[in-house]
Amino acid sequence: METKKRSILKLDIPKSDKGILIRDLFKLLISTDETASQIKEVLIKQFEQDEFIPIPGAYTLVNSQIVQNKSYIKKDLISSIENISFYSDNNFTINFNNITDREKFEGNITLTTYPKYSAQRDFFGSLFSMDKYAKKLIDKGFKKIVETNLELLKAQKIKDKKYRLIHYKPDNNYYLRAIVSTDNYHDYNNSIAVVIALLTLYKEVKSSGIAYTLKLCEYNESNIRMFFDTTVEKELEGIGNVRNIVEISNDEIKREALRFSGVCTIVYDVNKKKNEIYIKPRDIKSKILTIKHNQKPANGLKSLADFENVDNVHKELYEDIKTIKKIKDTEQIKFLIRRKIDNAKNEDIKKFRVSILNELTKTTTKNILDLLHLFNNIQVLANEDIEASEYLRYVIYEALINRK
Repeated sequence: METKKRSILKLDIPKSDKGILIRDLFKLLISTDETASQIKEVLIKQFEQDEFIPIPGAYTLVNSQIVQNKSYIKKDLISSIENISFYSDNNFTINFNNITDREKFEGNITLTTYPKYSAQRDFFGSLFSMDKYAKKLIDKGFKKIVETNLELLKAQKIKDKKYRLIHYKPDNNYYLRAIVSTDNYHDYNNSIAVVIALLTLYKEVKSSGIAYTLKLCEYNESNIRMFFDTTVEKELEGIGNVRNIVEISNDEIKREALRFSGVCTIVYDVNKKKNEIYIKPRDIKSKILTIKHNQKPANGLKSLADFENVDNVHKELYEDIKTIKKIKDTEQIKFLIRRKIDNAKNEDIKKFRVSILNELTKTTTKNILDLLHLFNNIQVLANEDIEASEYLRYVIYEALINRK
């Protein structure tokens, strides 16, 4: 299954894409999806179908999700541990047997699934925290011991779990993505995130007159981050300018589903060429509003009223960013980043550790512009991974602003 991050850059957006009609936006709210249907029921009363959302890039954004949804079909399956087995030949797989809802799974009684991302760790972690033990057995090829442990677990009273599966059409295989709550989980998926994002910004356009443009979108089948440029830009003395960006992100698995954050880019010139670097503080400081998976759609949509906090978040970020002109020793800041990357426990960034450390080691900085350009270059190195990119935005902010 293809898991690499996909991106929509500003230069990918055709000039003809001036925005989207609401009726076309609502095509993302699939009628068979319970959460989507509930959200559409609320939103359809607030907006006319023939209203036009004047956000350049919106049509390209919506179309990217329509195309992706044709390849990645997400299905949830509730199963007891008694109906689970491991391995397909000598390949570790998690297999679901005695499936009752056969129509949902193309008539299959048994499904072989390949765990992706943290699915294997989460599966075993939910079974008496045996994730590290199981990984060692699987990595060393101790198939019989792994299967024996499963049989022993079946003798225990373990609650049925809901598993998020992905049917990847290009190879026609099923993949285990995650374990989701059986109690109070509302599926705020990427498509829903796009709808809510564009309609929230559309309301702000009408009330404040601030124009928004899609600047960047990073996404895979379970996560999306949309960055919307505003018309607000402030001078950063001796360096360049600071642009206000609204980041709207969604994680289909984690507790906080939909999140609106205040982000900034620093625009600067190197060799008469304009460059831009994204930086972002940790969650509390950047947070505008969130909708959680345990919130019912009607209540979650009410949270969107908190978008009015966007100005305060950006003002505070600008005051923080202004302090970077006080940096005297740029090599010391570079050292902070090296230490953070070298000691990082974040699994996503570890894949890029060697290349990032090499870039930091071989490049000498003499001033703040050199430093920003170096940090921009290391962001490019991790560009293919959506979580690694976000991690770098955090650590760069901490080094530049907090100096730690």
